[in-house]
Amino acid sequence: MATPRVFIVRHGETEWSLNGRHTGTTELPLTANGEKRVKATGQALVGEDRLIVPSQLAHIYVSPRKRAQRTFELLNLGCREKLPWQEQPQSENEQHVRTDAKVQVTDDIREWDYGDYEGLTSATIREQRKKSGEGPWDIWRDGCPGGEYVD
Repeated sequence: MATPRVFIVRHGETEWSLNGRHTGTTELPLTANGEKRVKATGQALVGEDRLIVPSQLAHIYVSPRKRAQRTFELLNLGCREKLPWQEQPQSENEQHVRTDAKVQVTDDIREWDYGDYEGLTSATIREQRKKSGEGPWDIWRDGCPGGEYVD
């Protein structure tokens, strides 16, 4: 029996990730370059002779964010089952099926909710906090007003 492994894949490049804006709940598409880079990553890492072997995958968890779902699609794992967010199976042709893994969309791995800080850069957040008399921002200590805090 093979040793169980976990792979964590973040979404590809968006306009906000390019300029350092915090992106949580806002639905942003991948950039053209982001899509190109995800495809190249999939070609390099996914295959029967690669790091991620589709036939060995048992379960796949995907964020509810469209950018994460699109990233998953572009990795081209060749799922037998219809992806939860699609009308048609990703692989209509049996020879393109490379995995029987169950794909599940779950909030448990969704992006952080930045609340009032959504769409702002860290520099802007620090500047706003300084003007309001608050100390330096540490997301793990301070959380995000109107969004999430570490429990």
